[in-house]
Amino acid sequence: MATLLNELRAMGCDIDEALERFLDNEQFYVECLEKFLDDGVFSNLETSLSSSNIEESFQNAHNLKGVCANLGLTPMYTIIYDMVEDLRVGKMPENAIERFHQIQKLRDDIKQLL
Repeated sequence: MATLLNELRAMGCDIDEALERFLDNEQFYVECLEKFLDDGVFSNLETSLSSSNIEESFQNAHNLKGVCANLGLTPMYTIIYDMVEDLRVGKMPENAIERFHQIQKLRDDIKQLL
């Protein structure tokens, strides 16, 4: 487990701060991380972005942003943060699908570590 956490740190994730929120329970953190990576919010966001549904995209992106923050997934959070702010004001972000694919790539990279 230490290897996983160190690899996440090397990716730029703020694992130490995230672990504080998880009361330093590494096992619980990893369980939550695994559940998050398999959550339907990723496919829901892709669908809403593809159909240019701003309201649904905002809800999905906002949900994703919150969980990324709680898990300390800083690289993913950075991408989704800008998307949420554009959607919040009713604007479909430029390159929304491209940004989503960056998020997917990060998710896949983290899944590989597990």
